[in-house]
Amino acid sequence: MEAERAASWAFRFRGLVAAALGAAFGAMALFSPPLFVEAQWERVPLEILGWLVFFAGAGLRFWATLYIGGRKRLVVVSEGPYSVCRNPLYLGTFLIALSVAIILQSLTFLACVLFGAVFYAWATVPAEERYLSRQLGEAYARYCEQVPRFIPRLSNFGTPSTIVVSVRALRLECNRAVRWVMLPVLADLLCRLRAETWWPHWVNLP
Repeated sequence: MEAERAASWAFRFRGLVAAALGAAFGAMALFSPPLFVEAQWERVPLEILGWLVFFAGAGLRFWATLYIGGRKRLVVVSEGPYSVCRNPLYLGTFLIALSVAIILQSLTFLACVLFGAVFYAWATVPAEERYLSRQLGEAYARYCEQVPRFIPRLSNFGTPSTIVVSVRALRLECNRAVRWVMLPVLADLLCRLRAETWWPHWVNLP
């Protein structure tokens, strides 16, 4: 019972907790030097990797929205990305956050991303799945038995020849994407500033 109450509290305040983690770890990362201060060539592979991870996360969220936009609490969606993973939207968000840590060249911010992922895996996703189980019943229970929560099982992939797309949900996701694309750009700018000798390095963390 106590664990249930704690998870419920954590679910209600998940946004606040994520913001607090981001502010605390982000400040430490901001005022610490990047992993590679002077070595220019080491930055290039990290930047490329970061952008690839970002586009993978943004693409996954966009793909998932095509299938589930506006229908999440109405029916069990088990096609497309939802045939290989129960939470592709959360997985896409994790990849976007991970891309920021890579481009920022900060193990400190990477720790923030991992802490946040563990928190959401413990608080948000199980609570949401309990709600969907009550709403959708046996069909959702069978879906959970067949499809993994996070790690994609590619052998499960299946999709119909046509799908119904919610234009409103797609528009909202595109609006979010415009803001997301600023994250790796800002991370790259901050990484370059943190490498400057005049930038305040008040925290000696990687």
